[in-house]
Amino acid sequence: MRITILGCGYVGTALARHWRDTSDHQLRLTTTSPERRAELAELADAVHVLEGADAEGLRAALKDSEVAVFSLAPTGTSQVGAEGYEATYLRTFEALERVLPSLPQLRQLIYTGSCSVYGDAGGGWVDETTPPAPRDRHGEILLASERRLQACADGDRRVAILRLGAIYGPGRELAPRFRPLAGSTRAGDGASYTSWIHRDDVVGALAWAVASGLEGIVNLVDDEPLRVRELVERVLTAAGLAPLRWDPGAAPERSPANRRIANRRLHSLGYQLRHPRLDPDA
Repeated sequence: MRITILGCGYVGTALARHWRDTSDHQLRLTTTSPERRAELAELADAVHVLEGADAEGLRAALKDSEVAVFSLAPTGTSQVGAEGYEATYLRTFEALERVLPSLPQLRQLIYTGSCSVYGDAGGGWVDETTPPAPRDRHGEILLASERRLQACADGDRRVAILRLGAIYGPGRELAPRFRPLAGSTRAGDGASYTSWIHRDDVVGALAWAVASGLEGIVNLVDDEPLRVRELVERVLTAAGLAPLRWDPGAAPERSPANRRIANRRLHSLGYQLRHPRLDPDA
């Protein structure tokens, strides 16, 4: 199969490596960083350097491809503003709409979205039928981007959106991320729920989505929503670090979104999680 992976950061690169090792797909990859061309060339038949809003560059990267996987992420290491989200997500799908008429062979569009579009549910469960209610401008842009991509579907072209939880895995291990909290005190009680997914399950689910011709929205999270305090305790204990103390009398600067993400549709469609519950050592 001829596949283009648009965006080869943490997930996109791992997906390309997986397909290089396990399939005979013809792969094209895109990156915004010219310095990564040589590295990515080892994983693919072609590498394109482009910004998502570059319609002609996008057309060239998608030429002859049957499947496009959009694994997009803003560049930079600091907090990305709403403008960066618009440039990365919304402008990319606007450009895609413009070039699709010249790409009749493109039969499936897959996008790694975010569960942040659900907003806050007061600790309740949400699933793919729950109306999205973003809490901020970033979430609004992600929801608008989903809808822009969904508008690209027709009778012969399928659109699949995988709404991801927080990602962990090789290179994003949990212990280093939570180590600064060891022995400290944090405002609040840590009672809000959070949902996670291992990188290998993101890769596995993307490969499965292509193989099965998936369409529609699917939540991609593990089976175990955790309260923040349970998550931190599990990670710090596994790493042999001092526990985090909570101060319920102090209000946090910003309360995290509190929701439990259901993944029943993922299971009903046949995907088997490799990491069904959070593994602090993975």
